[in-house]
Amino acid sequence: MKHSRILLIDHDGEDIESVTHSLINLGIGSTVVARSEYEALDDIKNRNPELIIMNITESGLNRSLVLARRIRSGHNKPILYLAPNSEKSSLIEANLLTSNNYLLKPFIGTDLRNAVENALSNMESRDVKVKGQKEFLNALKSMSDGLISTDIVGNVTYMNPAAERLTGWKLSEAKRMALQDVFSVNNISGKEFSIEFNSPETNDSAQNFFLSNKQGEELSIQNSAAPLKDQDGSLVGIVVVFREFTGTDYFLESQHDESVAPIKQIIDGLANPLLLVNQNWRVTFANNSAINFFDIKNDHLVAFNLLELFSPQLSEECIANAELSMSIRKEFRFDFFHEIENRWYEMSGHPYGEGMLIQLTDVTIRIEESANELRAERLESLGLMARGFAHDFNNLLTVILGNLSLANVKLPKGIDGFGEMENALTGTIRAQNRIQQLLTFAKGGVPIKQNVDLSKIVSELIKDIESNERIHFECDLPDELWKIEADPGQIRRVFENLIKNSQEALTEGGKISVKIRNYGKDSDYSQLLPSSLDFDPLFNYVLIEISDDGPGISANESQKIFEPFYTSKSSANATGIGLTVCSSIVEAHQGSIGIHSELGAGTSVYVVFPALVSTKEIDDTRISDSQILSTPDILILEDDVLIRQLLVANLKKEGYSVSETKEGSETVSAYVSRFKSGKPYDLVIMDLSIPNGMGGVEAIEEIRRVDPNVVAIVSSGYSDDPVMSDPESYGFNAVLPKPYKPQELNSLVKNLLKK
Repeated sequence: MKHSRILLIDHDGEDIESVTHSLINLGIGSTVVARSEYEALDDIKNRNPELIIMNITESGLNRSLVLARRIRSGHNKPILYLAPNSEKSSLIEANLLTSNNYLLKPFIGTDLRNAVENALSNMESRDVKVKGQKEFLNALKSMSDGLISTDIVGNVTYMNPAAERLTGWKLSEAKRMALQDVFSVNNISGKEFSIEFNSPETNDSAQNFFLSNKQGEELSIQNSAAPLKDQDGSLVGIVVVFREFTGTDYFLESQHDESVAPIKQIIDGLANPLLLVNQNWRVTFANNSAINFFDIKNDHLVAFNLLELFSPQLSEECIANAELSMSIRKEFRFDFFHEIENRWYEMSGHPYGEGMLIQLTDVTIRIEESANELRAERLESLGLMARGFAHDFNNLLTVILGNLSLANVKLPKGIDGFGEMENALTGTIRAQNRIQQLLTFAKGGVPIKQNVDLSKIVSELIKDIESNERIHFECDLPDELWKIEADPGQIRRVFENLIKNSQEALTEGGKISVKIRNYGKDSDYSQLLPSSLDFDPLFNYVLIEISDDGPGISANESQKIFEPFYTSKSSANATGIGLTVCSSIVEAHQGSIGIHSELGAGTSVYVVFPALVSTKEIDDTRISDSQILSTPDILILEDDVLIRQLLVANLKKEGYSVSETKEGSETVSAYVSRFKSGKPYDLVIMDLSIPNGMGGVEAIEEIRRVDPNVVAIVSSGYSDDPVMSDPESYGFNAVLPKPYKPQELNSLVKNLLKK
């Protein structure tokens, strides 16, 4: 990254060390830290930093807002805001945020690097733009031709020196005056003439008139007019370019003068279609872009009714709006979808003479970005709802799953009702998968990782899939596959969704192939992979390929297949979230997913996950009872009485001594008391969240102050909580996500209690 002068402003210094350390690791140059408004402004004055990073905390928000406004208004420096999510709305209300000048905390080093690089890149782009504007302004001032620009209502906004000389008006006098008062022109017969656009039908690139200047003198001139647009392509006024000439010979000679022709070229060269229509909506002028847009020769396009040309695409409401605007001489603007072009356009109309000046602007990107923002808001709302719902539902599933699992172990096989009980157990496990799928879709469900063997997951999944005589499975799972670090439940969900998609595509039957390969710089895998698959060929990955010989999908559908709610299925129960869930899970595991499909040639989905080439994995099944303490004492914290009873029953069944508490302060008191007696608990199992009480995080923090060697498990139905994905950072040794089977509980406890 380019070395740059950076000023870091932090009023309170709550997390200044971590932020400064991150900046140093980026190697982006010298960073000065300012802890007050005085220090910040002094550094800006004396050192002239290229980028300002403002670290915002809740306690220092108001001071940061005041200082940010001062810097923006007085020094025009780019600012990158590092802010907690809770203060984002305050920054938006203060009109300080753009789409890419902030980073929400907590973040990782790559996030900060990307944000700083974007900020510096935007700064360079702004400098180039300012330089270009200055050069353009100098070019206008040095022109020998007069140039006048107006706003959308025809009031003068700019005149170059040549225009001042020819009209006799100074810019300071003429600014905001009507164009016809400053640039009063008459035709040869002496009749006052309104500025018009040149038609491409004529060979004349300029028109000759008489200009009455401020002193009342008449000058023979040539003039041309063109629309003036802003950076978004919207019409904002008119540009008039004119020059003084004497004699007809000069005028005839100047028809081919390249200094005049560019005005006509500007109009014809506009990327956006531009048309003039009369009061009956008949086209009287069209630039080259408009002619190409309609694919009609100009002599045929002129006299067409514009609204009739668009009648299949324009709604009755849009047409009525345009016709009303024409009758009352009012501007209009609306968006419409062009089915043939498969793009969104904005049609804007501005009263001009007795008709309208019509401009068409491609707004597909704006419409799609707006739709994506709305979709993101909906997903965020869904995520909040799903999180609370999942927690409560997972608690209930823990009770149901635990008791059914216990019954499955205790009851003799073959007893009346045993089959129904097993069906209920299977259904409960499926319900667990569905609630996790909802969380993942809503960008929750942070992966709880462990070393995973993908071939084992696929083998178990294929056995569980309901058999279909018309669909044949082929699995290629080599013995020496590398393992990956992943959440086994989420990875299984990826396979489930992809295989289900293939099954649903094979309505007439067919073949589904599942292949897994080690893939790295030394691998001999030669098959061409989709370009959308994003990975570094210098590292090692596990490559998954799931293919079917179904009907395939089009290239257009392939681009949208991972978008939320998009589905190519016609069935009423198609949700459009299955592949979105896959994409979310793969992304959360630092992997990538891509698709290759052709109509009539089937579909292949490719997934890569970073590989653990050399791993040391503990096999729980090898832990014998002799490795476990004779009668371990376990302390549990759980507020839900049903889950607490289930925990106690499961653990006592395995021969453990169990003490139970329902609130964090009770747990701390019980543990400290036993610790001081010289007989501390061997293991603590804690619920993460306790309503209206001390939860697991606070409780383990208190306990570790007394006994740094405490062994603890955290359990929760909030699978997207950061504690569940990084338990060690919060004082826990392991996690137990709800719902769980008794076997999962016992295996984890046994592993932690081994000698």
